[in-house]
Amino acid sequence: MKQDLRGEQAMALFAGHRAPDFTARTTIGRIRFHEWLGRSWGMLVTHPGDFHPMTFPHGHFDRSVKILCLPHHGGADGGACPAPVLPPGGVAVCDPGDGAAIARLYSGAEFEDTPAPDMVAEHVVFLIAPDRTIRTTLSHPPAQSRAGNRDFREALHLLDTLRAAAGPGVAPSASPRRAAA
Repeated sequence: MKQDLRGEQAMALFAGHRAPDFTARTTIGRIRFHEWLGRSWGMLVTHPGDFHPMTFPHGHFDRSVKILCLPHHGGADGGACPAPVLPPGGVAVCDPGDGAAIARLYSGAEFEDTPAPDMVAEHVVFLIAPDRTIRTTLSHPPAQSRAGNRDFREALHLLDTLRAAAGPGVAPSASPRRAAA
């Protein structure tokens, strides 16, 4: 069984669970996740490279939605923060050690009986409400994601639906489709 950042047994995270808090070095400096979110909706994206950059909204984007992207797993040289392609308003975790710890914290329980763990590793977008509750997740297997062919508008559309259900006065984050000319 995996352990979280405090050395406690990690549990799988589901809708309705409180989103774990953490600190990390990011492209905007060191943040404490819950403090950084403030009263905004948040998205934690485990594999931002899964999404094709052309599917990120261009022009108007609701900046009250805060997006945190975990780094690609790789060697840390202690140098400058990498600049991955991010959605508008997106912030990336720079330190691979921080990113790996956050990924472990958010990945939950590990299935030790799995014959091929790489086959079941999920790539996930966590949608987090202003009260720090995970409202839902959007997950897909890595085999469907390696070429950057996922559409980020899927996550935005789901977020818009959750925000609309949360109450009046919440503007959509971005249009999931282009209007016909």
